[in-house]
Amino acid sequence: MFSLKLVLVLALSFFSSVSLLDLDYPTIQDLLYGPAPIDDRIVGGKEANIEDHPYQVSFIVNNSYFCGGFIVSENYILTAAHCAQNVDPSTVVLRAGSSFRKNGTIIPIAEVIPHPEYDNPAFDKDVAVMKTVEPLEFSDVIQPVALPKRGRPMVGNSMTMVSGWGRTEQGASSIPERLMDVELPVVPYYRCQLVYFSVLTRNMWCGGNFFLGGKGTCQGDSGGAAVQDGQAVGIVSFGRGCGQALSPSVFADIAAPTIRDFITEHTGL
Repeated sequence: MFSLKLVLVLALSFFSSVSLLDLDYPTIQDLLYGPAPIDDRIVGGKEANIEDHPYQVSFIVNNSYFCGGFIVSENYILTAAHCAQNVDPSTVVLRAGSSFRKNGTIIPIAEVIPHPEYDNPAFDKDVAVMKTVEPLEFSDVIQPVALPKRGRPMVGNSMTMVSGWGRTEQGASSIPERLMDVELPVVPYYRCQLVYFSVLTRNMWCGGNFFLGGKGTCQGDSGGAAVQDGQAVGIVSFGRGCGQALSPSVFADIAAPTIRDFITEHTGL
């Protein structure tokens, strides 16, 4: 209890004595995780099995960068819009059904459709739909994840599960072979605004240990799902660093009306 109080006091003192404009606030490009260079993970997590996350997919675009995604039906996969800008479907190598990112079944993609209003404002509506050439054959390791109802709220301090093959620490030179996962608490919206004040919109929510850091998402996790109560409630979008204190991971809110309506329009879900 004493240590928690100490952290709170220090944090409050920090924000009361330093203007947000005086902080080393990142530029827009600094914030975006972006896809990881392919020749180059979840931070603070553990090794995971695809059986626990059978909706998880990996994909490489034009043999140059890496992102994650997740299956939502036999014909559709979701990812982040910033992973899918100006992507020719024929250049996508998408894999499903394996704990190892270079293994698994290759799923040919017919269409890649980013949200038409992505990045207006910056980072907003970070969602894209990928349509498969043929319907997926489901198994123990390839399964869809359910989607939330339109407008479903994210409750502060509730827990979510995130998986991916992204970098395991900030500045790491490579992405891992083995799937990782981590549990992240939802950061209350007002608290997240303290550090992402001009960027955060109501189409986003934040997750992580706000004061202490140590767990979060990183480059290469982009496009993966945050899952709560068996539903994909968020898409890994951006953050300031990876697992840093006072810098939680930011997710596109799948239940936000403009995002949920876009998904319904293109998938029927």
